[in-house]
Amino acid sequence: MDRIHSRSLVLICAAIVAGCASMRPTTFVHPAYDFSFIERIAVVPLENLTQDRGAGERVSRYFVSELLATEAFDVVEPGEASKGLEALRLVRTAEMTREQVKALGAALGAQAVILGSVTESATIRTGATTESIVSLDVRLVETETGETVWSTTHTQKGRGVFSLVFGTSGKSLGEVTRQSVKRAVGELVK
Repeated sequence: MDRIHSRSLVLICAAIVAGCASMRPTTFVHPAYDFSFIERIAVVPLENLTQDRGAGERVSRYFVSELLATEAFDVVEPGEASKGLEALRLVRTAEMTREQVKALGAALGAQAVILGSVTESATIRTGATTESIVSLDVRLVETETGETVWSTTHTQKGRGVFSLVFGTSGKSLGEVTRQSVKRAVGELVK
């Protein structure tokens, strides 16, 4: 009887570890860049590469909120950033050239811009349970040279230990998106 309980416990622990394992973020930090130079950041609307129609806008807004919450930077209002993009006739923001980044920075008075893409944003149903997943690929580009000084690729899943063990649904897509952005910003502001 003890042997059966021990095996069951081992199987449950293995399932928990496997379910909790998620990809670690891939993060780049420019080794010679002085981040104290950055006082004002603009969050450019992230490109949406998913079927979730509102993913890019949702993640962009969460980035603004999370950056403001750190109190590390002044953040350009989203309307100002959009107006600056329109004035420069920039459409594909994830693929801006160095010259476009410099021009946008000058127009907005920002020393850096957040650019990137939402590459995954979905809620997956497995039987009676659901799991939300969000993947982001974002970078911080400083506007004096147009050089990337920080970047991260981050994936967040919304199924915790409790939902895995008891078969309940995980966190909502909004919660998972917010957690993913919060962790990405945490990588930037350490």
